[in-house]
Amino acid sequence: MKYFSGLILFLISCSSFAQNVFSYRDTSGLVSVEAYTSYLTDSSGKLTFEQIRAGSDTGFVRNTRNFLNFGNTEYPVWVRIDLKNNSDKDLYLIQELHDVRMLDVYVINELGVRSWAAGSMRPFGASFLKRNITVFDLGKFPEKVFLKIQNPNVYIPLKIGNLRAVDSYLHRYDLLYGSLYGLMIALIVYNLFVYVVVRDKLFLYYFFYILSSAYVIFRADNHHHEFIFGQIPYYGFDINLSSTITIFFTLVFANAYLKIKELAPVFYRILVVMMSVGILLLPSEWLPYRPWINDIYQLLYILLVLVLLSASIYIHFLGYKPARFFILAFGVYIFGVVSILLGFMGVLPMDKLRSAYIYQICSALEALLFALAVAYRFNTYRKEAKDARELALRRSQEHEELLYKNNQLLSEKLKIEETFRNYHPEKDLGRVMEQVQHSNLMIRKISIPTVEGIIMFPEQDINRLEAMGSYCTIHLSDHKKIMTSKPMVHFEQMIDNTQFMRIHKSHIVNLNNIVRYIRGEGGWVEMKDKSEIPVSRRLKSELLQRLTREQHAV
Repeated sequence: MKYFSGLILFLISCSSFAQNVFSYRDTSGLVSVEAYTSYLTDSSGKLTFEQIRAGSDTGFVRNTRNFLNFGNTEYPVWVRIDLKNNSDKDLYLIQELHDVRMLDVYVINELGVRSWAAGSMRPFGASFLKRNITVFDLGKFPEKVFLKIQNPNVYIPLKIGNLRAVDSYLHRYDLLYGSLYGLMIALIVYNLFVYVVVRDKLFLYYFFYILSSAYVIFRADNHHHEFIFGQIPYYGFDINLSSTITIFFTLVFANAYLKIKELAPVFYRILVVMMSVGILLLPSEWLPYRPWINDIYQLLYILLVLVLLSASIYIHFLGYKPARFFILAFGVYIFGVVSILLGFMGVLPMDKLRSAYIYQICSALEALLFALAVAYRFNTYRKEAKDARELALRRSQEHEELLYKNNQLLSEKLKIEETFRNYHPEKDLGRVMEQVQHSNLMIRKISIPTVEGIIMFPEQDINRLEAMGSYCTIHLSDHKKIMTSKPMVHFEQMIDNTQFMRIHKSHIVNLNNIVRYIRGEGGWVEMKDKSEIPVSRRLKSELLQRLTREQHAV
């Protein structure tokens, strides 16, 4: 009975080992082999291929999952694949992780051992195909494959197939990234062109955001190694730097668009603190790798985008409708980042979509939604400029009609009072009438820059001016408004100080359009358009004096 039990255990172990051998049969697509692998974590960091090969199965643990993911680690990981080719075609191994820092591959077949030294920290082109996705020629009769992977995020997507399957995969890959980079380039060129034309800094901020975002994708997928830095080794220490630059321009762009500093100051301060932490941690990128630093960066990026999403939702509830584009954009981006990071940490199982493309797709969708937000704002500018131009034209026509009627009345008066000169020859009535007519013709106007040019707008039709950072919103009569890229101080130097007054650091009002003053610490003023504007405590007494003077003058 004792020998029988031992025989059963031996057969079970043999059966278990046999199931770990990957048998390839001719197929039109690539086949995932992660479920057929064994792995060994080299905690000493000194094991060589000869030692691994001599030790055979010693130390290797069979992988029981459909994917290989070791989370964040500073140790090299050895992966072993036992395989048998049941087809008559050469086999190829694809390792899909684009920016592996150090990747050594050893193939054992009947002819001996073949090896490659690849990775983003080595000169490009060590693999069979000079692509950012590493492809290795296993030959027709491979027996064992060993991979030594040294990378902070050790997620290892491995697939095997024939040359036709590899070519089909790379064709789909090129279509995806060709479309992605085509979209990015179109957005970069278009927004740079719009900035040159209209000189609105928002388009410049978006230009730098999309440029840095495109580089992060370019860098994360190792295309920089494929197309630019092919022969430069050790170019693998800038991923956190490039990501931090992208986050910085995202914050600048979002603040310029959503006015987070003015409308949601608490969120703004949190973002500044978190951004400062990320910048302070940047020097660690050039130090020996520590997994906890990478974990902090990953967590920091997720929290930053979550705070931006929360700020967008808050500002949307304040009534700023364009914030909905940012809610969608940050929501999509968070989905992509959380999916890929949790996959790298081993929390989520990673299928083909998540492992290879989810971050890139979500980044492209985020950029596209931001582009829609910018386009919406541009169209809003154009509509506001059109409304302001129509209002200015209507006021000009009304003024011309008034002048025409005044001229008729003056002519009639002139006829009636022709005898005036006989009694007062020293007076020149014509000159008097000319001066009166000239005074009527004088209407104070200010120049308002818009996306389509400059509008000369009558001052009396300006209700109030509101500062929004480096922008200024001019509220006109008839509940119209126009946002300009000039700061409020630009218009403060142009307007008539006897008619307008700054009552708050963010507000200048037309004194003629104030309906009433509401008491308080600084108080409030109600305008003709029913809006209530806060009054600075420092300017309260001056405002009340001027309102009293206006009332006495009337």
